[in-house]
Amino acid sequence: MENHLSPSEHPTPTRPRALRAQSLLARHLPATVEQIERACMDQADLVPYAVRQALNDGLAGGAAAKLADLLSSMPVSEQTYTRHILHADPKGRFTVVALIWGPQQFSPVHAHHTWCTYRVLAGELTESHYEWDRTAQQAYLFNKVIRSAGQSVCGHAGLELIHRLGNAGTQPAMSVHVYGMDSGRIATHVNRVLPWSEKILPG
Repeated sequence: MENHLSPSEHPTPTRPRALRAQSLLARHLPATVEQIERACMDQADLVPYAVRQALNDGLAGGAAAKLADLLSSMPVSEQTYTRHILHADPKGRFTVVALIWGPQQFSPVHAHHTWCTYRVLAGELTESHYEWDRTAQQAYLFNKVIRSAGQSVCGHAGLELIHRLGNAGTQPAMSVHVYGMDSGRIATHVNRVLPWSEKILPG
């Protein structure tokens, strides 16, 4: 996974106002940032659901198309999906990330170390769901769904949401993700990559 970041996108505790001013999301869709900030102040176990609603509200109307247009000019990788940080909360409560998926680009099978929510911005993504087998110590596939533009999903940290996302089509796709993690740890402390199988192996 590639991480295209400019120095201004890393959280700088001593310059929170400058950081916010340089955030792409705050510059172009400030109301979306404000809605997510308010959602993060909800009761802890309700935060993923509140952020999902805030993301949906913030990308309603023409906002989603505006963001997709901004992302269309950003660099991408031909080998794997590309990640761009759109907003780093100055308090470290959350990070908003855009993922750009080329055809046949997929994430690994993973759970999360933090709460998360995502919304498909453009195109379609295939989401495969897995269940954790404690005896075999691996995940197994139990279904696949197609997520179209406008659909959203959220989940808590842990093994209840184990999935794989990817673009099984022939055209690029985009998605926006919000993680309950500061931006400096996005690459290392969000995804919990897991071993998996299409069947439960004998214990």
